[in-house]
Amino acid sequence: MQNSYDILGIGSATVDEFLVVDRFPVEDSKQAVLHVDRQGGGLVSTALVAAARLGVRCAYADVMGVDEDSRWIEADMQREGIDTSLVVHHPDARPIHAFIVVAQDQSTRTILYTTAGQQPYAPDYPPADAIRTARVLLLDDVNQLSIPQLVRAVKIARAAGIPVVADFELQPHAELLHVVDHLIVSLRYAEKVTGVGEPVAAARALWHNARAAVVVTCGVDGSWALTGDGTPIHQPAFPVQAVDTTGCGDVFHGAYAAALTWGYDLRERLRWAAASAALKARALGGRRGIAGWAEVGEFVKTSG
Repeated sequence: MQNSYDILGIGSATVDEFLVVDRFPVEDSKQAVLHVDRQGGGLVSTALVAAARLGVRCAYADVMGVDEDSRWIEADMQREGIDTSLVVHHPDARPIHAFIVVAQDQSTRTILYTTAGQQPYAPDYPPADAIRTARVLLLDDVNQLSIPQLVRAVKIARAAGIPVVADFELQPHAELLHVVDHLIVSLRYAEKVTGVGEPVAAARALWHNARAAVVVTCGVDGSWALTGDGTPIHQPAFPVQAVDTTGCGDVFHGAYAAALTWGYDLRERLRWAAASAALKARALGGRRGIAGWAEVGEFVKTSG
């Protein structure tokens, strides 16, 4: 019998190597690194960590290797209480390895990565029974070799009445984009898809009647959301002293998905997502600053 999950995540997991510098390097130069750190990363996997720290039962599905980096990623997720029993292993698979340069002078980061070991999913992966036991399906589009399998997973979930939260950032795929009902994307991605650079107009262009919500995130300018009645909702970003914005979008998705499992309405989902993302920004890396349920709840209450 399959385990049941609040959230099943299908998507990327990475090993993130952080290199902290006082300013971004200039071409053909030498520069001291102030600090080095290793953390887990990736869109869906970081979102699952955020949801797990909020007390939600999570499971992760992906193709991993048998190498040291793959074992490190799985152990890291298991420490967070995330079920990795659905992960399959391929001898030639390697996780994404990212090198992230964080410039202290502007609190910005630049990500360099390789997907050389990425493998496609089997046609029937993940198992349909596993998808149907979840309360929310969460996915990203990083594995471009597996778009048909992601479309299949979304269709299985939607046929079972399971909401699907998506985090897309790569080459848009029309069918995958269409079948998702909770679409949360950056303004940069929304503009790439629609040609519209204004968030509310972009959300309207992404809307159709099978959607439950379209959310366009705009960094320090907060997020704009649209539902069936056509009234836009603006969620301002919570002000914090930002150290590193790596993973903030992933955490936003994870907290949104968690609040969806709690039955919160859209405004409250956005509030918890924005608060979780803001708290994460206070620490280096995509994972270290992710807060738990009590801290996020108190922050939401005291910050309006």
